[in-house]
Amino acid sequence: MAVYRFRVTFEDNEEVYREIEIKSAQNFEDFHNIIIHSIGFDNLHDASFFISDDLWRKGEEIGLIPLAEDEVERRKRREIPIKKQMNKCKMASLIDDPHQKFVYVYDPKTSWTFMIELVKILLDDPKGTFPKCIKSIGEAPKQHNTASKVVAVEDDEDFDDDEPHLDDDAYANAHGEDETSLLEGEEGEEEESEDEAHVEDESHDEDAHDPGEFEEEDH
Repeated sequence: MAVYRFRVTFEDNEEVYREIEIKSAQNFEDFHNIIIHSIGFDNLHDASFFISDDLWRKGEEIGLIPLAEDEVERRKRREIPIKKQMNKCKMASLIDDPHQKFVYVYDPKTSWTFMIELVKILLDDPKGTFPKCIKSIGEAPKQHNTASKVVAVEDDEDFDDDEPHLDDDAYANAHGEDETSLLEGEEGEEEESEDEAHVEDESHDEDAHDPGEFEEEDH
């Protein structure tokens, strides 16, 4: 009989990890329980181990809660793999590599995910108590984070006057589906203003060349 030493690392923070030793004859439910205990979680939710390759891609599943009979039948009909049960699966039965990897997911709703790698195989210690956590590095995050999120609001003075505001109607319209019609409307207004200016210029020219004035000068 051997003792496996695994390193269990938080997916989002490699600097937080636990090293756990477990006997080859113990099962995956024992492994699950010591992981949860070592990180201080409540152990009230479902969990699964997945056999993994070197790229941490999930393979065969070993689940904590057994599938209902109707779900088993449904998977059989559709030829979907039926997951193994932790309490019926010994550690040694799924260790094929001296650096065997597993992905462990706790609580499907929040999907706490851990990367597990076999780092050493030891001789059995008859006097030892297993499984056990032999090293704890870093503080595990809180399982239930109830702190309210505060959304930062920028002061208007911080905005650049040259940049359009997101809540500006003109800016929103110009970036909507009606962008072309808005721009055409603006061009039409400019053309109309130019026509009016041209009419005024012609009016001034006619006044400047009034024939009545020249007739009076001839007389």
